[in-house]
Amino acid sequence: MISRRRLLLGAGAATVLTGCASAPETRAVDSRTYCMTTPRTRRTVCTPEPVPNAATEADARRFEAAPGALTVYVVRSAWADAVRPLAVIVDGRSPIGTLPRSLIRLRLAPGTHRFAFEWNGQLQSVDVSGEAGDLRVIELAGSSLPLDRGYHWSDADPAGAKLRARNTRLIADAQWTTSAPR
Repeated sequence: MISRRRLLLGAGAATVLTGCASAPETRAVDSRTYCMTTPRTRRTVCTPEPVPNAATEADARRFEAAPGALTVYVVRSAWADAVRPLAVIVDGRSPIGTLPRSLIRLRLAPGTHRFAFEWNGQLQSVDVSGEAGDLRVIELAGSSLPLDRGYHWSDADPAGAKLRARNTRLIADAQWTTSAPR
């Protein structure tokens, strides 16, 4: 028969492990920012800017190219992603703050555009090219786990990125159809 002490220790260990393994809690606050809270530390991090409304998000989730513009989606939805903001910079413009399970839709002028973010003191960048009416999907992949290679850009699996985007929140929707200086 199991002793009371062993039963309590087992229940306590299961509770602690459940808290560590559970996914971060997400919500949109009154100011319409997107926030995440880690279950273990209860630390809350929010996007710096308000998120688009529900109608804009529904439109973005169709993953359709905009006529006359290069449409680029940035997906951040890694399974072991830490609740840390990463700021994505496109062609040197104002940064867009991302959180895990977030999505960005950008309609850009046709041509080549540089997407960048900084992680551990190093700038990670990727060039995305396309013509008017093209659609590109890139993914901000990786995690902050010690054995992982860190955050990086990935465009290897656009169809998979679209599937992973189903559980994300649209946090930015911008149309920059004029070129920005590099």
